Amino acid sequence: MVQIKRLLVIEDDLNLTLALYRALSHTYKVDTAKSAASGIKKAETLTLDLIILDLNLPDKNGLSVARHIRDLGINTPIIVLSGQTDLVTKVELLDSGANDFITKPFSLAELKARIRVHLRQVSYPSRSVLVSGDLVLDPKTRQVIKHGQSIELRKKEYSILECLFINAGTAISRTYLQRYAWGDKAVIKTNSIDVHINSLRSRIDQDNDRSLIKTVHGLGYVLDVAKPKTRIE
Repeated sequence: MVQIKRLLVIEDDLNLTLALYRALSHTYKVDTAKSAASGIKKAETLTLDLIILDLNLPDKNGLSVARHIRDLGINTPIIVLSGQTDLVTKVELLDSGANDFITKPFSLAELKARIRVHLRQVSYPSRSVLVSGDLVLDPKTRQVIKHGQSIELRKKEYSILECLFINAGTAISRTYLQRYAWGDKAVIKTNSIDVHINSLRSRIDQDNDRSLIKTVHGLGYVLDVAKPKTRIE
């Protein structure tokens, strides 16, 4: 039996909340919260698959809510709804622990598509292997294969590559990569991510005429490969 995914909408605009509930409740179990405080409480007590979070809440900024949720050790994907489009806000959203943002006004079709993407990213079977072209990652054995040859990576290098691979084609901030590889509470040197990225490039870019890991100035890094497919072993 397929388990119905559970979403939490944290939004103080009643009309928008109702519209989202009507649009999403046919496919998902949808919980709602109209304040940061109630949203954080539900995020902590419910088993959720994804959170939709408004940036401007009456009692606390959405950035603070995202950080609070991450500080609780909750890794549920967060999509932020924002009326702001400037680059600084986008960077802050990613650095706060949000996985994605969508600018108001938005189409429900786009929001649904982004929800599906993030739910797929966290729903890979535990025995699945991720494949994109000639690059293969096995999350179970933490093995990386390129051109049929195994590549030896250190633990943190593998974690960073896995995060980039799962989110292939999407720029991932240094802060998010740090949290993915070291955990939310870890304190590391500011250049540690860059050092590990350079090491990764030296290993996976052999025999390439271009680097697979590209720097996105002002945002972070992106793995320039096709979205991976799963292969059950």
